[in-house]
Amino acid sequence: MAIVVLAAGIAAPVLAKTAASVQLQADARQMASLLRMARQQAMTSGQPTTVVFYPASAKYKLMGSAYHYLRPGIRYVGNTTFTVKSGGQPICGFSPSGAPSSGGTVTLGNGTERRYVIVNPVAGRIRVSASPPTDWQ
Repeated sequence: MAIVVLAAGIAAPVLAKTAASVQLQADARQMASLLRMARQQAMTSGQPTTVVFYPASAKYKLMGSAYHYLRPGIRYVGNTTFTVKSGGQPICGFSPSGAPSSGGTVTLGNGTERRYVIVNPVAGRIRVSASPPTDWQ
């Protein structure tokens, strides 16, 4: 019985860290997916689309749609690097050609690790990385 208790005591922190890592990755992928959907919607409809980030509220949304909330324990880290703002909030807009209004990075963290949701300013490519972009400032 003591061995089982000892093993559980050792495994619990490892499992908690793994779960936090999985949740962080899932939130970063969900945000990247919404950005890709916004880009595709702009190209398909011929109308610009915009994703708004609310770092103070741990949420974001595609304009005209419902909010997406980050999971408990996941938060924006620092400021997003998107230079375009709407109502004081950073945004990433896409033109009908699929080009972003500006490239930028959203940094999400869970206290021990970070994920970077990166929008390339030229091609509009959207990716999630465990490392900041090479031109990180």
